[in-house]
Amino acid sequence: MNEADEREIRDVLARYTDLWIRHEMDGWGALFTEDCDFITHQGIWWRTRAENVAGHKDVPAPVLAQKGNYTQDVVGVQAVTPDVAIVHTAWSWPGHVPSGSAGPEDRRGLVTLVMTKAGGRWLIRAAHNTRADGFPPPAGASG
Repeated sequence: MNEADEREIRDVLARYTDLWIRHEMDGWGALFTEDCDFITHQGIWWRTRAENVAGHKDVPAPVLAQKGNYTQDVVGVQAVTPDVAIVHTAWSWPGHVPSGSAGPEDRRGLVTLVMTKAGGRWLIRAAHNTRADGFPPPAGASG
């Protein structure tokens, strides 16, 4: 992969993070192909840009107010072909208070993305978000 392509990929992911933090989901969605796949950290699978954007817009106001604590860093870019790349990012959301929670959680995770170059532009074709800090046990679960 040449330096210009890697720099453009990193720029796309910087815009991705900025737009996500500001909750500008229509602009964020424009970074994805129309036929993108997005698997959330909860295992929800959206199969189009429209589903992905709609799902990410549906966020309670108290969660939106906390997005400023979120960070994401590109930790790897690897070319598969000249027009396809695998990208890994690491994200962190310290002090996140989920809806209905009694207290804050320090969340972190990884996102694996497949990016494709079409029309001279890198877009996200697929993304899989995985929490690396684990999930709390279901209510009433023991052990």
